[in-house]
Amino acid sequence: MKKQALLILFFFIVICAVFSQNNTSPAPQLDEAVSELAGNIHKKLTDEKVQKIAIGQITYRGTVPPLCTYWINQLTGDLTNIPNRSYLILSGGTAGADWTITGEIVDIAGVIRVYTRLIRTEDRSIQSAYQSDFERTGAFVAMLASSQSGQSGASGSSSIQDDYEPDSWENPVSYEIGENQDTAVLINRAISPGGDEDFFLLIPERDARIVMETTGSIDTYMEFYDLETREKLAEDDDGGQGTNARIRYSVEAGHSYIAKVRGYSGNTTGNYAFRAFYTASSTSGSSWSNPIAYEPGSDEDDAQVINREIEEDEEDFFLIIAEKDGRLTVETTGSDLDTYMEFFNADTREKLAENDDGGQGYNARIRHSVEAGKRYIAKVYGYDGEGGQYGFRAYIQVQTRFAPDEYEPDGDSPQASRIETGTPRQHTFHPANDVGCRNIQRLV
Repeated sequence: MKKQALLILFFFIVICAVFSQNNTSPAPQLDEAVSELAGNIHKKLTDEKVQKIAIGQITYRGTVPPLCTYWINQLTGDLTNIPNRSYLILSGGTAGADWTITGEIVDIAGVIRVYTRLIRTEDRSIQSAYQSDFERTGAFVAMLASSQSGQSGASGSSSIQDDYEPDSWENPVSYEIGENQDTAVLINRAISPGGDEDFFLLIPERDARIVMETTGSIDTYMEFYDLETREKLAEDDDGGQGTNARIRYSVEAGHSYIAKVRGYSGNTTGNYAFRAFYTASSTSGSSWSNPIAYEPGSDEDDAQVINREIEEDEEDFFLIIAEKDGRLTVETTGSDLDTYMEFFNADTREKLAENDDGGQGYNARIRHSVEAGKRYIAKVYGYDGEGGQYGFRAYIQVQTRFAPDEYEPDGDSPQASRIETGTPRQHTFHPANDVGCRNIQRLV
């Protein structure tokens, strides 16, 4: 009790010192926001019939400055003083708790934002998330200032305790994808020595394009997987700000994905944050379920060019139904946008091909054999999520069919027919992937 009293006295002195240096005390704003938050949390706990709740930490850049301590202390007090509550508030760790309260503070342009989350202790899935915004005044900044000396940075820095460990393929951290960048919840994590890896489970509510990224000062590497098949779908090193990783990917509603984050090298340790969010709703008017129908031409000169414009992080989808078997060319044109193209079986969504700069300049071009009557999707977007204008066209070169020659089958060595040097012989390739083996005899 003496240690607890001394600790409370210490923070009281620190906060009073902060307030004395600023004309406006942030305490009334904090108290009002925490009181409202406590009411919301109480309702959620009551509705869900939670029996035991643990109070975890609120952190800022991996540390616990006075603002974090004040927030947790006020929240604990407000919850404790709610009459006739049906749940117990535990102290001394999360053991035995059904849910845990945790969160972090983010300092962004002009705003100090406090994220508070309710986490199911058993599987660490997010049950509810709240945010409280405050104007970035000197008083608030001062209450965060003590964390700067303990801020982790480059490789080799000490890591904080990670409340989400241990996580793995079988036990990933559930993450609710934000509607946009501003509302996406930042989860503070730490890369510990010894090749630590962090696993985030994402299950999108709709077909969409999402962005996953890390923030912070350590060099992160991210990989993105289909959870069911464990197929690696994408990976990135420094696609985000500085040495942070960022991946953009189109996902399917209800499908389970894993974003795996690690340090770039085995020596990289320290603190970082992870978030994921949907990109802006498409204004281009096309999607998987509503693609742009396109009738391919018979050759390059006959192909109609459709001029398109997409916004940042948007995609265009073109539906192509081949009338005949042939070799399809799909490509973009123009000089305004560096395009990237993916080509799919429209019914199974199997990716058949992809290309970046196979066309003229920074345009994409894909050539792929297609079958009559089958449906295909060509998806086009800016290389790094950028927007701009481009043209799209496609054409099919119909494959001429030849009858099998008289020497078939001769696709491997045992089937090879004998041919004498200097004696010409006519053969055909049938079908398109046909190969021919010849047993050459030299006359002496």
